[in-house]
This record gives sequence, structure tokens and C-alpha cells, in this order.
Amino acid sequence: MLRNLGRALCLPMLLSLATCKPPPPPVHVVQFAPPPPTKPTDRPPICARPEEVDASHTIGLQTQLMQIALSCGDDDKYDTFVRKFQPELRQQRDVLGSFFTRAYGRTRSQSAYDEYITQLADAESTYNLASGVQFCSLSKPTLDQAISLSSPDDLNKFIAKVPVQQSTDFETCGTPGAPPAAVEAKPLKYHRFRHHYKKHD
Repeated sequence: MLRNLGRALCLPMLLSLATCKPPPPPVHVVQFAPPPPTKPTDRPPICARPEEVDASHTIGLQTQLMQIALSCGDDDKYDTFVRKFQPELRQQRDVLGSFFTRAYGRTRSQSAYDEYITQLADAESTYNLASGVQFCSLSKPTLDQAISLSSPDDLNKFIAKVPVQQSTDFETCGTPGAPPAAVEAKPLKYHRFRHHYKKHD
């Protein structure tokens, strides 16, 4: 009797063990990360001083934050960042402006600078498209961190760690393959009649 009862109890247990399947392995979700910025192909005719390279990074970050604000509806946060660091941003624009004056001369410096800013915004926009529909969710934390900065030193540290897509390759003077430090002046052409006129004065 006990033997039959044991068989009766074991049978359902064996059937349940036969039909049970092991749980599926956990799904490993890989968080999407945008590709790193690409090296721009546009090069100025001269190399840049270290402070000018730093200025290009600052203006690049500001442009990136502007693109985030425009794309994700965070204009107020961007305005907060600009108001907080307006003196530093203005100073960096002046430094970069002086580079364009050295590189292109006073007559072309402003148009060259304006073209750089336009190309920078286009490069940032193209880079942001690589994130697709996840752009805002991936980029808003960058804007949030920017407005939480409290000092120019914090801003400099933040700029150093945030990848920024540039449109122009500002190469530091002294690095291998960098362009010259100044635009070579073109020699004046000697007028072939100058000596003739002087001879008959």
C-alpha cells in the first residue's frame, strides 16, 4: 500500500520535471553610443596657438549645446548656460577671432569666421543625426551637466572631456605636419618698366 502510494506521488513529480524547461538566459542589452567625432578635412592656412585651439573647443561645445537645445526643446537651459558663462564665451570668441585675422587678414577674417561658424553648426547637426531617435535621450544629460557647472575652471574641465565634432582642423603650432605659424607674404612683382621710367626722369 505504501509502495503504491509512493509511486502515485512520484509520477506527477517526474512528469513535472520532464515538462519544465530551464529559464532563458538574460538578454544583454547594449546601450547605443554615437560614433566618435571624425577628424575634419578643412585646414586653415596657418597653425593655431594653444589658447586658440582651446577657444575652438569652447565654441564647438557651445554650438553642440545650441544644437541640443534646438532639437530637444531646451532653449531655456541653453540660455541659462550662455548667461552664466557669457564673459568666458565672449573672451573665447575674441581669441578665435584673432586667429582668423592672422590666418586670413583683416579684410577676409570676418567672412571666414562666419563661414566657420556655419560649417560648425552643419557638422554638429550631421554628427547628431548619427544618434537617430535616441539623440535627445543621449544628449540632454550633456546640457544638464553644462548648466550645473559653477566656475570657469569647471567649464574648462567639462570641455576637455566632452567629444565635440569640429568642422575645421585647428592644428597646434609645433606638432608634426602642422601648417606654418604665419601666412607667407607674397613678394611684390617688379614692374619691368619701372627702371625705364626712372632712367628717363
